[in-house]
Amino acid sequence: MKNISIKFPALFIIIITIITHTYLTEASKTAAFFSLAIILCLYFITPLMNKTRIISYSIISIVLFTCPFLSLDIMYMLPLVAFILIEGAYILNAKSYYILVILNIALASFTVVLKLMPFYGLLLLVALAVSSLTLRYYIGAYLENRILYEELLGQYRELKRLSLERDQLARVEERTKIARDMHDSVGHNLTSLLMQVEMLSIKNSSPELEEIKSVARKSLDETRYAVRQLKSSESYGLQSVLQLIRKLETESRLHIRFTIEKGVLSLPISNNQSIVLYRVLQECLTNAMKYSDSKEVDITLGKDSLQNILFIVKNKSLTQTPSYIGFGLKNMEERLQEIGGVLRVNRIDHQFIVRGSFPMKGEQ
Repeated sequence: MKNISIKFPALFIIIITIITHTYLTEASKTAAFFSLAIILCLYFITPLMNKTRIISYSIISIVLFTCPFLSLDIMYMLPLVAFILIEGAYILNAKSYYILVILNIALASFTVVLKLMPFYGLLLLVALAVSSLTLRYYIGAYLENRILYEELLGQYRELKRLSLERDQLARVEERTKIARDMHDSVGHNLTSLLMQVEMLSIKNSSPELEEIKSVARKSLDETRYAVRQLKSSESYGLQSVLQLIRKLETESRLHIRFTIEKGVLSLPISNNQSIVLYRVLQECLTNAMKYSDSKEVDITLGKDSLQNILFIVKNKSLTQTPSYIGFGLKNMEERLQEIGGVLRVNRIDHQFIVRGSFPMKGEQ
């Protein structure tokens, strides 16, 4: 019933049926139009009532069951009762919906006692109430399973991301270890060999020694190049941090707007700086998901006046509670201090702003 393409045509058909029946019988047209006007007005203002929708649905039910007192056939009003009960199964919480069902059965019973509605009408309404309660049960079970599924999916994605990060760190550590071993052993031996060949060539110059010296120098250069290639993975760079944030954006259902100053993505940052920056931005996004009044977050990357790498994270915050450094923000501040950075938190013009900076690689 939430689907407008089904709900409104169904309501339109029911209203047309009631009006047609009114014209074909001696029922009061004024009473029919007056009752339908009240019911439709209450129905269309119901979405604006949020937590008090049960009041609107209850008044609609009362108006429907007063129709016999206005010389209107209650049996032709039962489709509207069914419409309200079925829609209520989708919209109302369990307690409110049980109240609505009990109210309708009580009103129907009262109408039967006054002999304004046949007994089979009451039986029909009871059958409808049982069916709607069953529908409400399955809707509740579906929603619970869906919430559980989304929670499990979120935990799975979080574990998958953490596993990927651990694998990347493990590969970086392994490549760094290999690079250091090559530099300390092979590089040292080639340097020693080159020095010995250089000394021999000074004492006794010959084409063979020059060729050996050339091969040794070439081997040393290739070893240094290999070491540099292996150690290059030690620096993730800002581009990799942005890719991780983009993955986090899709999982957290936030809308992140990036503002990146020209040339910032090519700035050199170490592996440790990349991890700290990612963790800090991740904590900012987590806080935005928990406490922000909007799903939109602005992230700015640039350089400050001291040529340090600067990041600014902004999200809407309509509450005027004073800013304070909690555990998450304190953890971010300590992480930045470890790489020589600083962190500042402000609340300006309904915006919560986290501003941080840290020196580039090699300037700490």
